[in-house]
Amino acid sequence: MAAAKTYAGIGAIGFVALIDTSMISPVIASYALSLGADGLTASVIAALYSIIAIPMSAVAGFVVDRIGRRGPLVAGLLADAAVMIGYLSSSSPYQLLLFRAAHAAADSFVVPSALAAIGDAFQQVLGRTLAVFWTFVAIAIVIGSGSATAIVSRFGFAGVFATVAAVTALVAAYALTARPVLLHGGAIRDDGERVRDMSAVAVPVMAASLSMMALYLVIGGVVGTLPSLLVSVAGMEERSAAAQIGLFMALSTGLSIPSFFASARISSRYSPFTSLVIGLLAVSISSALLQLSIARAEPRLAAALVFSAALGFVFHGSSHAVLQLPREVRGRASGILNAFGLLGVAVGAPLTAVIAASGISAGPFGTLAVAALLVIALVAYAGERTRVSAPVLRP
Repeated sequence: MAAAKTYAGIGAIGFVALIDTSMISPVIASYALSLGADGLTASVIAALYSIIAIPMSAVAGFVVDRIGRRGPLVAGLLADAAVMIGYLSSSSPYQLLLFRAAHAAADSFVVPSALAAIGDAFQQVLGRTLAVFWTFVAIAIVIGSGSATAIVSRFGFAGVFATVAAVTALVAAYALTARPVLLHGGAIRDDGERVRDMSAVAVPVMAASLSMMALYLVIGGVVGTLPSLLVSVAGMEERSAAAQIGLFMALSTGLSIPSFFASARISSRYSPFTSLVIGLLAVSISSALLQLSIARAEPRLAAALVFSAALGFVFHGSSHAVLQLPREVRGRASGILNAFGLLGVAVGAPLTAVIAASGISAGPFGTLAVAALLVIALVAYAGERTRVSAPVLRP
C-alpha cells in the first residue's frame, strides 16, 4: 500500500511536469493574437518559453544540488500555478510576454528537482521508478495536447489556464504537505565527498544529453518542417497536413509507454547506455522512414510506430544514465539533460527547414538519421567507460 502511494505521488509529479506545456503550447500563439499581437509577436511569445528555459534548466539543476530537491520543486509548481492566473489576467501581448518568460523560469525547476529526488530515493529500483515517472509524462502529453483545442472551443482560453492552475496547485499542495518519501526538504549535506574525476561525470552526461537532443531534433523537424513538406511535396492541404502531424505525435507518444518498462528492464539488467543505443537506432530508423514518407502514408505510419520505441528508450535511458551518477551532481546533470531536450526542439525546426531548402540529397530527416547514428559512438564509449571505471569519490 505504501509503495502504491509512493508511485502515485511520482506519477502525479510526472503528469504535472508536462501537462502545462502540452496544453498551453498548442494555443498560446492564438491567445496572443486574441490580445492584439501581430503574427511575429505571437511567434516570439510562443518561442520565448524555450529561449528562457534552456539556460534556466542548467541554473535550476545547480540550485537543486545546492539547496535540496523539495523546495525548488514546490516553488516551481506554485509559481506555475500563479503564472496561469497571470496568463488569464493579461490584457496585452506584452504582459503575456512577461508571464511567458516567468512560466519558463518556474517550469525549469520542476523536472530537474523531480528527477534528482527520484535518483536519491530509488537507486535500488531506479529503472522501474523512472518508467512510472515517464509513463505519466507521456499520458500528460497525450491528454494535454489532445484536449487543449476542445477546452478552448467549449470554455475559451480561460478554461485551459484554469485547468492547468488547478491541477498544478493540487500537486504542489501534495508535495508541500504530504512530505512523500521521494522528496528531501534540506540542502545536500557537505559530507566531505567530491567527484574526483569530472570527466567520469561529463562523458555520461554528454552522451545522455546528446541522445535526448537527437530525439528532439526529430520532434522539432516533425512539428516545424514536415507539415510544409507534406503540402509542397505530397500535395496535401494545410489542414490535412496538420492532422497528419497530430496523428504522428499522438500515436508515437501513446504507444511509447511499453518501451519505458522495456528500457527499465534492459537498463537494470545491462546498462542504461544499452537502452540509449536501442533508442538511437530507433531514432535513426524512424527518421529514415519519415524521409521516405513525405509522399507515402505507409512509411509515415511505420515511422510513428518506431518512433514510439525511440521515445521510450531515449527518455528512460538518458535519465537513468544521469541519475546513477553521485548524488551531489544529479540535479545539474538532470538540468543539462532537460536543457538539451529543449534545445533540440528549438533547433530541429529551423535546421530541417534549411536542409530541405538546401537540396541536400539525404533530405532533412535522412540527415537526422545519420546524426543519430553518430551519437551512438559516444554512447558506446560512455557505457564502456562507466563499466570499467565508475565515477570515483574523493574523501
